[in-house]
Amino acid sequence: MKEMLKNIENPADVSDQAAGFRGLSKKEKLDILEGLRHIKNNNIAAYLHLVYPDETDKEIRKRIRALLHKLKTAGIHTEEPKTTGEPVLRKKEEKRNHKGFMSNYDDFNTRVVISAYEIKQNHYILLNGTIHFTYGLVELLTAPVSKHDLEGIVRQYRNGTGNNMVFVDTAFQYAGFILEEESRKSGRYREEMSYARRSALHVKDPVQKPEYIYTLNIPVTTHTPDIDKILNHAIFAPFKLTWSSLEEDKKDFNDLGNSAIVLPPYMVEEKRQAFLKTLLEKDEFKAQVTYYEAYA
Repeated sequence: MKEMLKNIENPADVSDQAAGFRGLSKKEKLDILEGLRHIKNNNIAAYLHLVYPDETDKEIRKRIRALLHKLKTAGIHTEEPKTTGEPVLRKKEEKRNHKGFMSNYDDFNTRVVISAYEIKQNHYILLNGTIHFTYGLVELLTAPVSKHDLEGIVRQYRNGTGNNMVFVDTAFQYAGFILEEESRKSGRYREEMSYARRSALHVKDPVQKPEYIYTLNIPVTTHTPDIDKILNHAIFAPFKLTWSSLEEDKKDFNDLGNSAIVLPPYMVEEKRQAFLKTLLEKDEFKAQVTYYEAYA
């Protein structure tokens, strides 16, 4: 909330800040307006004039009018808020080309996900995240970038991949969804992801969550390969499911058939099945299996 108030007080573009207000809940809107009570400058007046026309809640509209009156008594130029027509200072709507990119997992069980929100033509807010399969979002770089800079970043990632790595385009909203989900898993960068989500609420995209992929049209000529062939593809080669006692568990598993008493094969297999069942019940491993099933 402090970050939002700071951006409203000294915005790069007051229209972008106003767009973010429209996606907030009523409580969040009231909290923002309460925080603006103590700030008096022309940016606040412009911001309030932009958000008022689209607001339908009577309590919030009343609060906005009260703030505008307070600014006026403080000597800041304001006009009567408009209730119809185009709001004051609203800039012409532009079709924006938001972008998303993602890689598969590498040898260290990490992947890169990029969400690039176009704030104005050829200028983006970049979210460049590094995700660990087990721990979630472990690094996040946020920065304003030009289209040229964004293309350079994407080109570097693509040039650095080999036969078993890919870095592909994906839906902007889906990239943001992954970053937000992994932020919840790691407990890191929550404020940055919350602000990014609110700013992009108005963006329409056919793929926003994993299950939405099933709503996309598939060409009739598309051939679906067997699941075994898919999982044996080179891009899955770097991924290795790991846990803290992996080496010890491997040794114990291999030793099950090496006892002094020679056991029949079916008993060895029973012991191995029981061992694997116990392994799957470990809290550390159980959590990873859940993530593995979600991505498989």
